[in-house]
Amino acid sequence: MPNVEPLTAAPSTEKRRAALIVLFLTVFIDLLGFGIVIPFLPLYAERMHVGALGIGLVLSVYSLMQFLCAPVLGRISDHVGRRPIIMLGLLGSAAGYMIYGFATSFAWLLFSRAIHGACAATVSTAQAYVADTTDESNRAHGMGMIGAAFGLGFVLGPAIGGLLGHASLRTPVFFAAALTFGNLIFAAMRLPESHQPDPDARFQLAHLAQPLRTLPRQLLGHRLTGLFTIAFLATFAIAALEATFAIMVPAIYGYGPSGVGGLLAYAGLIQALVQGYLLGKIVKRTGELTLIRAGMIALAIGLAPMASLSSHAMLFVALALVAIGYGFASPSIASLISRRTERRLQGEVLGINQSAQSLARICGPIAAGLAYQTFGPAAAYVGGGLVALCALAMTRGDAGST
Repeated sequence: MPNVEPLTAAPSTEKRRAALIVLFLTVFIDLLGFGIVIPFLPLYAERMHVGALGIGLVLSVYSLMQFLCAPVLGRISDHVGRRPIIMLGLLGSAAGYMIYGFATSFAWLLFSRAIHGACAATVSTAQAYVADTTDESNRAHGMGMIGAAFGLGFVLGPAIGGLLGHASLRTPVFFAAALTFGNLIFAAMRLPESHQPDPDARFQLAHLAQPLRTLPRQLLGHRLTGLFTIAFLATFAIAALEATFAIMVPAIYGYGPSGVGGLLAYAGLIQALVQGYLLGKIVKRTGELTLIRAGMIALAIGLAPMASLSSHAMLFVALALVAIGYGFASPSIASLISRRTERRLQGEVLGINQSAQSLARICGPIAAGLAYQTFGPAAAYVGGGLVALCALAMTRGDAGST
C-alpha cells in the first residue's frame, strides 16, 4: 500500500479540495453500488420464498445496524483516525455484497444486509472528515458534497443495475462488490488521513463502546438534542415519501415502473445539484439556520399535496420542492452540529446525528405505510408535510440558538 501524506491541521486549499474530491468519489461509488443492488432485493427475496414480512425485516435491519453502529464507529474514528474507518466500511460493504450474492437462505440475506448497514454507518465518519478539512465558512458546502455524492450514486445505481439485471439477479450484486472493492483500493491510494489521534490516548474497546450504551440518553439529553430532533423529523418526512412513492404514483398519476424511476432520478439530480453546487454559494450569505428553515418550508409545501395534485406538471413541481428542501436542510443540519461540536468529538456526535436519521428511516416508513393503508394516499403525504412543519417549529426554540 503506498504511503499517503496526511493532511495537516491547517491544510492548503489545494489539499482540502483534492481530499474532498477523493472523499466525494469514495462515497459516490459506495452508494452507486448500493443503488445497483437495492431495487432487486424484493425479487431476490421472493426467489427464496421470503414473504412480505421477511422483506420488511431485510430492509429494516440495514437502518437498525446503522442506528446502532454510527456513534460507535464515529467514536473509534476520533481515536484512531478517519481513514481506517472509511476503509473498513468499504471492505465490509464489499464483503456484504459477496454474501448477498451467494446467499441461499433468508438468514444469510439478513446477515448480508446487517453487515452493509453497519458499514454504511461510516457516513458520519465521512462527515467528520469534512469537518476536519474545512473551515466553518465552507463546512456546509463540504457536507453538501457528501449529500450530492449520495444522491448521484443512488440515482445512477438503479439504472446500471437495471441493465445488468437482465443477465441474472446475481450479476448486479457481484458488479457492486467489484466496484466497492475497486473503490477501496482507490481510497487506499489517494485518501489521506484528516485527523491525527492523540498519541497519549489509550485505546480501550470498552470505552469506545460507550456511545452504544448511552445512545438513548445522548439522543434525548444531549445539548444538541434539538438539532438531532430536527434531523430526525426531516428524515422521517422524506422516508415517508420513499416508502410509498412507488405505490402512490402509479395509483394516482398512472406512471409505470420506468416512469417512477424517472421521477426519482429527476428528484435525485435536483437534490445533487442543490447540495453540490447551490448550497455552498448560498450558505455563506444566509447561514445554516436560515437554509434549514427554508428547506423545511419547501419540504412541507412539496410533500403535503403530492398525492392530490391536479396535473403531472404540478407533480414535477412538488418533487422539485421536496428535493430542494431536503437538499438544503440535511447538510445544513450536519454542518451546524459540526460547528457546535469540539474537534475531538466530531465523529461521535455526527454519529449520534446519523443514528437519529437511521431511527427515522425505521419509523417513517412504518408510520407512512399505516397512514396510507388506513386513511388513503393523501394522509401519508399530508402527515409528512406536518412533520416537516414540526421540524420548522423546532428551529424557533433552543435548537436554533444552542
